[in-house]
Amino acid sequence: MSRVFTFLSSIFLIFIFSVNAQESGKTDDTKYHKVIIISTSDIHANIAQFPRLATIVKKYRSEYRHVVLFDSGDFFTGNPYVDAHKIPGQPITELMKRLTYTAITIGNHDVDYGLEALGRHINGMSNTRFVATNMRSSPPELANCLYPYTIVHLKDPDINIGVLGLINLTSSDCTKTKNWVWKAVEETDYKKLCDQLKLCHNSANIVLSHLGYEHDVKMMHYTPNIDLILGGHTHVTLNNGLVVSNTLLSHTGYRLNHVGVTELLFSLEKKPRLLAKKTMALSLDSSVPEDAETKRIVDKYQSNKCFSRHVGVATEPLTHSTLGRFFCVALKESAQADVALYNRGGIRLKDLEAGPITLSTIYELEPFRDHIVTCSMTKGDIEALILNKYEEMEKSHFSSALEIYCTGFSYQISDKENSTSITSTLQDNKVYKVAMSDYMCDNFQFPQKGYGTTTGILVRDALIKYLKTHKLHNPPPKQIPMLKKKCISL
Repeated sequence: MSRVFTFLSSIFLIFIFSVNAQESGKTDDTKYHKVIIISTSDIHANIAQFPRLATIVKKYRSEYRHVVLFDSGDFFTGNPYVDAHKIPGQPITELMKRLTYTAITIGNHDVDYGLEALGRHINGMSNTRFVATNMRSSPPELANCLYPYTIVHLKDPDINIGVLGLINLTSSDCTKTKNWVWKAVEETDYKKLCDQLKLCHNSANIVLSHLGYEHDVKMMHYTPNIDLILGGHTHVTLNNGLVVSNTLLSHTGYRLNHVGVTELLFSLEKKPRLLAKKTMALSLDSSVPEDAETKRIVDKYQSNKCFSRHVGVATEPLTHSTLGRFFCVALKESAQADVALYNRGGIRLKDLEAGPITLSTIYELEPFRDHIVTCSMTKGDIEALILNKYEEMEKSHFSSALEIYCTGFSYQISDKENSTSITSTLQDNKVYKVAMSDYMCDNFQFPQKGYGTTTGILVRDALIKYLKTHKLHNPPPKQIPMLKKKCISL
């Protein structure tokens, strides 16, 4: 009983010290051994920020003995200079390799180029461990690429840091993740994370999570042996982290607008103990100078002038819902369809400024190289697709967002306590020719799932064709979707 009480008392004191250090940020470096963790997530191929990231990494490595670099996934997709490179993703591979990442986990967009490209990226970073703890079996393209966990060994003093990686392929294109078996993490898994992998005897334990903010916060209540969670996926920024049950959570947004800098303070004993921790999301704005060597590499990759070609014009700033309507109309016209649907997540810019629209902008709006397909669908089929997706998003805590944009009709979703229903202006007893992306056709739940007829037209080409004869502007106010808590309409 005495030992148990002493142990619990120690944990309590460490917790209090951790919270105090987190709040005050004041420590005496002569009394502790400090490990610096630099973390990124959801880079989405934004190589323009790498010169500033390199400056931060070099600065800390010049000042501290132990600096480790982690990433929590989604390093691919979002920049035409990377996505459309002759070897898709190669610029990111080179830049991340130069910074020598210690460990990385996989995000849902890291399969966008296909599994061979992901395997090539992993093999191109031979000094980095890619961890996927909740993976059950990997496809042949990723053989010997992923590990359930890794342990980072630091010397002088000897510090062992256990690292888990939690992948999330829920919204990945299922046609690109065949033979990749993984398990969605549940409450019972949170409780067993450390015990299963026997990492609790390390100096510190860290999770690289691509589950999203809501899941990470839930995990913090069940994993007292996890010291730090470096999260991603939901593009949340926590300026100074969050502490729950002695676990520290860090989220640093997306596209390298911020980088995480976490300090772990260890005792100077022969077997160092973690005494305190604190974190911050450091802005990579213009106040951070660009590393000249990295800048030359980035400029080389971004020298393709074809992406600056003007393909259209926006006469005023455009909202995301207007961009959704633009996508739908372009698909409908190119496919000569009756109606068109497009998913909100397939439009990668939140809004668009007024002025010329370049080819680069189109590739940023639609970086996935999806094709247009058509399906023959009844009113019931179309409404089932929309309602199924709404209910799926609601379970994922994203019910406030309209996930399906459309043209050729309008719809309204009523969400009451125990009942969700949809009404639309579609006609009964009529079969519609519906245009959508092949991603929607293959991944959304509706009767014709996976049975679309391909048009051979890329979504981005349909957008460019539409822009040749139309200027983009916001529709009259009455056409803008109204979002309400219990009634969602479009």
